[in-house]
Amino acid sequence: MIFDMPTCGACRTCEIACSYHHTGEFKPSASSIKILDKKDETPDHLVLLIEYSDGQNIPCDGCKGLEEPLCVEVCQEKEVLQEVIREYLSKVEPKKRLSKTA
Repeated sequence: MIFDMPTCGACRTCEIACSYHHTGEFKPSASSIKILDKKDETPDHLVLLIEYSDGQNIPCDGCKGLEEPLCVEVCQEKEVLQEVIREYLSKVEPKKRLSKTA
C-alpha cells in the first residue's frame, strides 16, 4: 500500500530499523517499509508498506508488541509516519480478519 509523505527526507533509516526488527540484520531489502521517489520533479517521497509476504519482504504489522513501531521511533517526521502506519493498519486489519473467516 502506497502513501504520499511529502515531508519525508528519504534518509531510509526507517527501512534499516524495520529490517533489523524482523531479521536481526540491517538489510533494507527485507524491510516492511520502502521509501520511493516520486516520478515527478518534486522532492516529495512515497511510503510503501508491504501488505503480503513475497519471500523476501515481511508484511508490515505495525511492530505488534512494541509500544511504537521502530520506523516511527527513528523517523524525523514521527507524527506523519505514525499517521501513515495507523491508516495502513486500519485498511489491512479488516482484510486479514475477513480472510481468516473465509
